[in-house]
Amino acid sequence: MSYSTARASANESWAYFMGRRKFVASRQASQMFLCWLEEAIVRRVVTLPSKARFSFQEARSAWGNCDWIGSGRMAIDGLKEVQEAVMLIEAGLSTYEKECAKRGDDYQEIFAQQVRETMERRAAGLKPPAWAAAAFESGLRQSTEEEKSDSRAA
Repeated sequence: MSYSTARASANESWAYFMGRRKFVASRQASQMFLCWLEEAIVRRVVTLPSKARFSFQEARSAWGNCDWIGSGRMAIDGLKEVQEAVMLIEAGLSTYEKECAKRGDDYQEIFAQQVRETMERRAAGLKPPAWAAAAFESGLRQSTEEEKSDSRAA
């Protein structure tokens, strides 16, 4: 069985389960969260911002608007999955938030952890990982080329 065949088969199942998860699990989780939030507000465990335009009762669905990230999709070939995600993000066809959610991760938690690790590495005198150094150099090269082309145009 080829990678493409396995991936196509897995994607069919994944699409079905994602639809079910969106319809059943997300709605139930959102309703449970709204019940908890309402009780927390009534008991004054949680207070709404003083400048809020609407009370909880006036905008219940807005206060409880959230996305639920479930478990990630099984990777048939991890390298190809990551390459696909990188290409989608770089082409502007996807976002870090969407790609991390596909893996069952929260992108904000990942970014915060990366910042902590980068600061720890710097404090310990360690070099950044090779991918980070390459990305930095690529960005530096690109900005230098843009500056040169801007100065030529002027």
